[in-house]
Amino acid sequence: MTLGPLYHWSPRDRLSSIKRLGLVPGRRNVRGPVFHGTTDNPSNSENEDLGAGEFTQAGVCFSLDPATAWAYSHAVFNVPGTYDLWQVWLEQTDEVHVLPMWGDRIVEVRVRNRVRKARLVWVGERTIA
Repeated sequence: MTLGPLYHWSPRDRLSSIKRLGLVPGRRNVRGPVFHGTTDNPSNSENEDLGAGEFTQAGVCFSLDPATAWAYSHAVFNVPGTYDLWQVWLEQTDEVHVLPMWGDRIVEVRVRNRVRKARLVWVGERTIA
């Protein structure tokens, strides 16, 4: 199966890093650490299979279109700021995981390897006041 271009929204705080390194899985949240459980007791996780402590995403999340990428990422948190939209085409060497929770539909694709800057196209930006 071949997918068309995929889309990823990132906070503007990441722009210089993305221009330098591309999209890198496992980076810390730009707004501060996110913990499973609570910040004062990260081992108190409601979902034990997630593990305890600070959460970092093991892959870069993409969707088939900008609106879906937005709906399943920053629209959920509604944090004010400027966000950049990136487009990428998958390569044979990418470690791709299509999340099965939506049945036959492809809603989210995770890539577990770094996506180099040369493969990225900046498409636009969105600002939430």
